[in-house]
Amino acid sequence: MFSELPARGQQQTILFVDDDETHLKHLSEVLRMSGYGVASFHDAPAALLSIHDAVGIDLVITDFRMPGMNGLEFVEALRRLLPDVPVVMLTAQGDIDSYFKAFKLGIFEYINKPVNNGELLRIIKVALSRVKPGRPPAGWGAGQPMTIDKEE
Repeated sequence: MFSELPARGQQQTILFVDDDETHLKHLSEVLRMSGYGVASFHDAPAALLSIHDAVGIDLVITDFRMPGMNGLEFVEALRRLLPDVPVVMLTAQGDIDSYFKAFKLGIFEYINKPVNNGELLRIIKVALSRVKPGRPPAGWGAGQPMTIDKEE
């Protein structure tokens, strides 16, 4: 599955990378129904090739385990192109080592699959609200996860 980056408009744009097509389609639809523009890709190299204008992507969601280029390698390459964009990493098979490596790369949040749609949407909302143009949110790269308050 591959989709071009949406035209820049009023909505915020999320770049979503996951090799599981069912998961990719489902969460892409959840994000679209929640008012986000979504560019979805089933592999990291294709997602990286799609990035032409750093201004057009507001947040990135990536799977951790993918063939060819895993989520950590993807985030490392992404940081060269989009150093300040918030990144949410999803994993079904995470371990403590990958968890800490991900935060050292400056991800915003690390979520275990299966993903709760409401939880993911809250995390996205917080990540996007804390980002100021030109700088990452406080705490990025500190190796500590952000705490997300659940709405009642």
